[in-house]
Amino acid sequence: MAYLLMQPVLGLGQHVENVPQAFDALSSEPEVILINNKVKVPHRHGHFQGVQPFNKNGSEKLLISGSSRSKAYVLQIDLTTLKSETLIPLMKDPYRHAGGIQVSEPYLIVGIEDNIIKTTSKVCLYNCLNNALDQAQPSITINREGKAKRHTAGATGLLAMEEGYLAVVANWDSRNWDFYHIAPEKGKQELLYSFEAPQDWGSYQSINLIKDTSAIYAIGFYKKDMIGTADLMLVSKLGYFELIMEKIRSKTFNCKKGVDFNSAVGLQVDQEGKLHFWATQADSAKEIAINKFSQP
Repeated sequence: MAYLLMQPVLGLGQHVENVPQAFDALSSEPEVILINNKVKVPHRHGHFQGVQPFNKNGSEKLLISGSSRSKAYVLQIDLTTLKSETLIPLMKDPYRHAGGIQVSEPYLIVGIEDNIIKTTSKVCLYNCLNNALDQAQPSITINREGKAKRHTAGATGLLAMEEGYLAVVANWDSRNWDFYHIAPEKGKQELLYSFEAPQDWGSYQSINLIKDTSAIYAIGFYKKDMIGTADLMLVSKLGYFELIMEKIRSKTFNCKKGVDFNSAVGLQVDQEGKLHFWATQADSAKEIAINKFSQP
């Protein structure tokens, strides 16, 4: 077991008072946000993969990760003007698939994989509050390689702790979850535990971490019977990190305007400690639909 202490709420820290209560309180009906997109986004053999809001220099931004035939990228959107701003190429072929993401300020975690051969991936932390993300310069990279599908990185989550960060990296269809302790300021990372998901768990396309005053949780997003679905898993109690991995809740969401939980989905905790889910449509267009599901 590993000793990981809780960190107080800072900025958009992924911390609420009671995670199961916040999860239950989320509205299943979304606020629909339409983005005016004039940025050319590569879309052949790929789609949007993850979404995360963050605050940069007082401006609310939205990051959408994506995959294509030739490159992995992040699209940055301004939530004040409701316009796309820039496309940030992260890596090129064969690392063409940027999966589900999470921001735990100041870092963005994103897994970038070879989604054709499926034997390698790179899990990167970028400081998204300076120019490191704009320049595609990760603060730390975890190189993964091995048996096909086992060491891919289709979904990632990141949670600030008192010392460093807890990260989760899920492989192809989220059959295996690897938990890491990452200290980006020291350039260190350590694999803590590997977990094989039960067969009845979803094929989660995005996984995010969140905590409350007593425990750490993961939320997995996927589409089940054409309906947006989120599962809440109890990962560990705070203090000594010891895997529990019990699914304790499941909730469905009424996606609108073509938004799809098999594409980009992610959680946010706002400055008031309220929980929100953000989701997008699968593919880029001149108008990009966003659904925001919120806790009252």
